[in-house]
Amino acid sequence: MNSRKSKRTIGLVFCGAVVLHLASAARLAGYEIFIYRQVDKKEAVSLTGRLTMHGEVFGQFQSPSSYPSYNDLSGPIDRWTYGFQDRVLITPTTKLLIQLVTHDSGRERTKFDWRFALRQEIVRSVVLVLGHDSEHDSDHTSYLGGKSFYTNRNYVGVGVPLEREGFLIEPFVRLFHHTNQPTRLDLTGDTLKQETGLRIGARLSQAVTLSFQTLIQSSEVFNLAQTWMADVVLRCRLTAWLEVTLGGSIWQDWGTDPAGGKQTFSKIIWGIAVPFL
Repeated sequence: MNSRKSKRTIGLVFCGAVVLHLASAARLAGYEIFIYRQVDKKEAVSLTGRLTMHGEVFGQFQSPSSYPSYNDLSGPIDRWTYGFQDRVLITPTTKLLIQLVTHDSGRERTKFDWRFALRQEIVRSVVLVLGHDSEHDSDHTSYLGGKSFYTNRNYVGVGVPLEREGFLIEPFVRLFHHTNQPTRLDLTGDTLKQETGLRIGARLSQAVTLSFQTLIQSSEVFNLAQTWMADVVLRCRLTAWLEVTLGGSIWQDWGTDPAGGKQTFSKIIWGIAVPFL
């Protein structure tokens, strides 16, 4: 078996194990990490008749970090994350993204993040996105307004990916429904209604890629933001099956609350990834 087939097999086995785990667990959770990878449209299931999964298994150490562990933004520092992400090209214009991230404080597993996103190209460089994110504490119960709480997000979005060999820029907007995520980092804001953002991906060399994402979150459609965030990830390929990661993230209130308060979470990311293509 060649290395390419071996990596695909590893990816399928890992995903199978995750699915079995999900089947026996409570509702798990998700928030997407944007990693730039180009996929050959000729490998679509509709063209080849076979399922090809493009993705990675990854692990990350976060230090320094001020991100909290739990859904109510409390608890110990979020120190470790492990997970996988897959992209399945169903047709040349239809792509399914699946991502699972588990969080660990260094002493215990604290939370799962789970995400699905179905991307359908409507016309050239315009995609419709149907997405679901959810987050569920592990061995802990978060409370908001006196009731148990876990983050649940559902959205319809539109993206405008402008892509050429080795480069991508995509502005996007997401409109949320049946969503319970409050705006503001003290969780006092109204429910999230819109995210507007930008993604940039670039291949800096044969071995190095850069992924950047930033967005603002609003409690009203086409209105001022209450929070904003940004992530940047630098990836360097050491071998065909191993990459190292250096990155960072910030999540901050946009302006101050009526009492003059303003919160910020930030982290530096160090990690590795095993891609299966």
